[in-house]
Amino acid sequence: MIEFRQISKTYGTGGSQRPALYPFDLRIGRGEVFGIIGHSGAGKSTLIRLINRLEEPSGGQLLIDGQDITRLDAAALRERRRGIGMIFQHFNLLAAKTVQANVAFPLRLAGMPGAEVDRRVSELLEWVGLSGQARQYPAQLSGGQKQRVGIARALAMRPQLLLCDEATSALDPQTTASVLQLLARINRELGLTIVLITHEMDVIRRVCDRVAVLDSGRLVESGTVERVFLHPQHSTTRGLVSEAEHLDENDLRRDFATVEGDILRLTFSGPTTYQPLLGEMARTTGMDYNVLFGRIDRIKDIPYGQLIVALRGGDLAAAHAYFERMNVRVEELRQ
Repeated sequence: MIEFRQISKTYGTGGSQRPALYPFDLRIGRGEVFGIIGHSGAGKSTLIRLINRLEEPSGGQLLIDGQDITRLDAAALRERRRGIGMIFQHFNLLAAKTVQANVAFPLRLAGMPGAEVDRRVSELLEWVGLSGQARQYPAQLSGGQKQRVGIARALAMRPQLLLCDEATSALDPQTTASVLQLLARINRELGLTIVLITHEMDVIRRVCDRVAVLDSGRLVESGTVERVFLHPQHSTTRGLVSEAEHLDENDLRRDFATVEGDILRLTFSGPTTYQPLLGEMARTTGMDYNVLFGRIDRIKDIPYGQLIVALRGGDLAAAHAYFERMNVRVEELRQ
């Protein structure tokens, strides 16, 4: 649905130019929840604002449904933006207007008849679970409720594409989970393509299908969330994953210094997550094992697990062969 072709963004002029995004290529498929992650200053907000040309690119092409939006004039761009909704980090609600009036605002700007506006607003507020708050003002709402108003407003014009600019970073963990569940429902039931930027890998893990990692304006890694999360290739990605897992590998390596045996990291996903693999491996190879670290969780709807184990005695080659047969990825942390 979206294709970046050597798109770039530079601020300033002449000798004071500062690159915000270096040229890159990227494709986002129709119906995906696509995550863009990086630390502060990586270029995430610039990238997402290029999609609706709130920021003008400095070079390259940006295609939506095959149309190069960098070539659109003002009138054509306004029409294209009708099909793009946007959710903001700090909600951007009109404080002097009720919840109902905030959601109705883009519909009234578009000239929709009053009765049709009322029907559409009622439908949206019911969909996001705020029917009882229609006449309240933003100051009377919780952070999660404000973001749901923002989501309802973004959906008002029936967009095909929804942009989320750090939509959960101002929310507590429980509220974040409920908003992510709502975004997943929007993707699943309405079929919207969602582009979501965040600095939290846990948000990516919960809701996204694929992810791109930015570092200082450069696209350093992209792929399925399962591949990037479980097998990160770039140092920035590995750091983001460690932050999400509250795991410092340097600390772990120091802790393992006195542990005997070969230390392996085992990564498994899907049905094998809940199988007794270590017990069966021990019985068939004669190896003893010690679990040093482990977690089981989900990447969107897919269960996964990672274990760090120490193996000793028995047949190490047979253990490797067993894990390979069971589609378990093995990384040697120490031999």
